[in-house]
Amino acid sequence: MIARQFCLAIMLFVQQELAANACLALWNACPAIIAFCFCWLNIIFVVQFKSMRQLYPLLLLLCVLAGCTSVAKFNKHRSAPISVKKLHKDIDFVQHKLKQKHPNYDLYTNKAQFEHKFDSIRQVVNHPMTANEFFLVISPVVAAVRQGHMTMLPLAERYTKTQQKAMKAAGKGPVSQFDYFWENQKLYVLNNHSDHKEIARGAEVMSIKGLVPKAVFDKYKHTFTSDGYNQTFLRKIFARRFPVYLVEEIGVNDSLSFVFKQNDSVLTKVIRRQKEEIKPEAGKEKKSDPKIVKAPAVAIIKDSVKADTTKTLVQTKEQKQQEEKNKSIYGYDKTTKKYTRSLKFMGKDSSVAVLTIRQFMTGQFRKAYANIFDSIEKQGSKTLILDIRDNPGGSAKEIVKLYAYFADTAYTFYKPTEVVSKTSMFRAGLFQRVPKFAYPFLGLYYPFYVGDRFFGTKKKAGHYYYYNLYGTQEKAANEKRFKGKVYVLINGGCFSAACLLSSELKAISDITFVGEETGGDFNGTVAGVMPLFKLPHSRLPWRLGLMHIQPKNQTSKDGRGIFPDKEIIQTYEDKKNDKDPEMDWVMKQIEP
Repeated sequence: MIARQFCLAIMLFVQQELAANACLALWNACPAIIAFCFCWLNIIFVVQFKSMRQLYPLLLLLCVLAGCTSVAKFNKHRSAPISVKKLHKDIDFVQHKLKQKHPNYDLYTNKAQFEHKFDSIRQVVNHPMTANEFFLVISPVVAAVRQGHMTMLPLAERYTKTQQKAMKAAGKGPVSQFDYFWENQKLYVLNNHSDHKEIARGAEVMSIKGLVPKAVFDKYKHTFTSDGYNQTFLRKIFARRFPVYLVEEIGVNDSLSFVFKQNDSVLTKVIRRQKEEIKPEAGKEKKSDPKIVKAPAVAIIKDSVKADTTKTLVQTKEQKQQEEKNKSIYGYDKTTKKYTRSLKFMGKDSSVAVLTIRQFMTGQFRKAYANIFDSIEKQGSKTLILDIRDNPGGSAKEIVKLYAYFADTAYTFYKPTEVVSKTSMFRAGLFQRVPKFAYPFLGLYYPFYVGDRFFGTKKKAGHYYYYNLYGTQEKAANEKRFKGKVYVLINGGCFSAACLLSSELKAISDITFVGEETGGDFNGTVAGVMPLFKLPHSRLPWRLGLMHIQPKNQTSKDGRGIFPDKEIIQTYEDKKNDKDPEMDWVMKQIEP
């Protein structure tokens, strides 16, 4: 009986694999019909074969075995030379997809220049290369589009689930125990999460396993870009991606030799994997980022400071529940132990509200902003500092909702979103981002997605525009809108949605921007729907934006970010000494 079930399981597994491959092969021909049919065939299968549930353990075993085989096969491909003919087909693939999918791919680099670039790399690819050798050739052409959302990365080595589990049990890798800061061709420690607390913030990283950071930058600097001609974003994105590039150069290691320069002294430290800390008992937690407080709780927080001297430090069940609720509403990063959206009050009489938004993702932003601006109103704040420095963006809808708290009249946030055609968003990579067992559920949703994209896209003056993006229609200002003085802190790490928000806030006369030029373009970005393509032969991952999202407010400076009214650039020395010159300048304007 078991043997029969095992054979049946193998047949089912193979059948599903063949069916999935067949669907993917037909996908380019007619995606909507294939998705619909695949969905209902799977539903029929489940109804007809309810008893197959007993085969799930066997199917799971087969999937694990197949996963091990696919990992070995992938890693072998990663190191194997690819023929010139196949690499040229990958070049053709990229060139064709740019024209077919990307709206305004020639916005910053004209079409003639692109033709020349593609012809040039065809001449360079005159011998077999590995996938990652080819990456260094093709990615600079992709970067020439000058759209920061469009990314191509080298193929990272894969590991089986057993290996991944072992690495996770061993702890965080050496490179990941630091946050980095890149300035003037040098790499510095921004935050130290390792056990070696003697390594101070601002220590220069001289080398890792003998490799100098500048050598890594010189090798990969042409493989990434900002939006347009902006330069402030480049040092930010390299600092974030440095661990990715370093692993490509030296592989994954359980321990690494770091050489630091600190206070004119050279320190050599061997950084080993760091096991996850065991959570302390209730009541012994360290204080983390200031918690967001609902409006009715402002006074309670002040009173609780006095109560701490008499009450026990053991956290009550209700407090724990409230903390988890706050994390759910305001978003929370377990790594940094900071809230995504946090509010605090500063100044002599605590009348200056400081709203820090680290990204426009996670949490329940509607509830979060309703609570935040309610608290600001009850506190009687006349000045609001909005800190969106190093905010990489996120939800295009969230920023429209947030803008309602600053607008004094009804507003339209976005211009109609330009796309290549009525069908260019059909093959949006939705099926690539989910496991195959989820295809039936996604298939149920897909016809509605297709209908929205098709009927929501109109042709005007020879171009196609999508009108259903939230914010392209007029919205009302929020009744709780802030009516006092606003300062916005920005820098080169502001990107995507953070820049779209800044572009619209620039149109409000009583808002002052402080910091440096943002990393994203003032006039918009190509993002929204961003499918992940794989080049046919090298299998390099390539993320491509399909929607040119533009704020209603525009500038005549093409390809540049939002410029501050008061330019203050935070330097390595400021970071090292925990100084915040932008915030200090703003506070001096408020309280001379």
